[in-house]
Amino acid sequence: MKIITLKASHILTVSFCAALLLTLISAFRLPEIQDVFSSGSRRSLPIYSVQTDEKKAALGINCAWDDADIPDMLAALAQRNIKASFFLLGEWAQKYPDSAKTIALAGHEIGSHSNSHRDMSSLSQQEILEEISASRAAIQNACSQTPVLFRPPSGDYNDLVIKSIHQSGCIPIQWNLDTLDWKGLEASEIAERVRKDLAPGSIILLHAGAEHSAQALPLILDTADQLGIQLVPVGELIYPDSSTVDHAGQQLKPQS
Repeated sequence: MKIITLKASHILTVSFCAALLLTLISAFRLPEIQDVFSSGSRRSLPIYSVQTDEKKAALGINCAWDDADIPDMLAALAQRNIKASFFLLGEWAQKYPDSAKTIALAGHEIGSHSNSHRDMSSLSQQEILEEISASRAAIQNACSQTPVLFRPPSGDYNDLVIKSIHQSGCIPIQWNLDTLDWKGLEASEIAERVRKDLAPGSIILLHAGAEHSAQALPLILDTADQLGIQLVPVGELIYPDSSTVDHAGQQLKPQS
């Protein structure tokens, strides 16, 4: 039997190469991916943005305050032939059924923003499901559409909230571009935030009833057009067959 021996210098060389290889593998490993339906040790996430090769982004408008600026918002969108996603509070739909119906008849996507704007992470699973169910019923009664997309109030959620949203048959939606219109920023400041941060796959947060949102909306639409990014409803941007998001909440393209 032939015995192979290695010199000390050879052993050091092999050890160095092995260490270098492990370093390279660690440096180029893929980002962590998690199943948005899972409830294990990794946190379950809603969809903040979407991985896409197309120059598209989505506009999500929350409706939880009043409806005074809905006509102006709808006019700005209609003028540019752009459809958005309106996330209605159930109580808002009950209070302003004509506005809810007008939004739906204009061809915009209708989502739920809960029923009463409670912090979802403070609720039991039964209370979460009741909020979702009550909001869907109120919206259905107001505009004859049953929402599938669900955006938690104040962006507040935990694993139980995300699990419950999926259990209800809805899809949890967040945002990665906050216009901060709810802070009372001027229209030009809101549009500038969009200009700086808008990218393919972005989901924008805007509010009906905020002080300068209606004035900012035409500027936002023009900014997106100047950047060559088409604004579409959230449901058109996301992948219905993809159930994975990365650690930042970006929904990943389904593997072919």
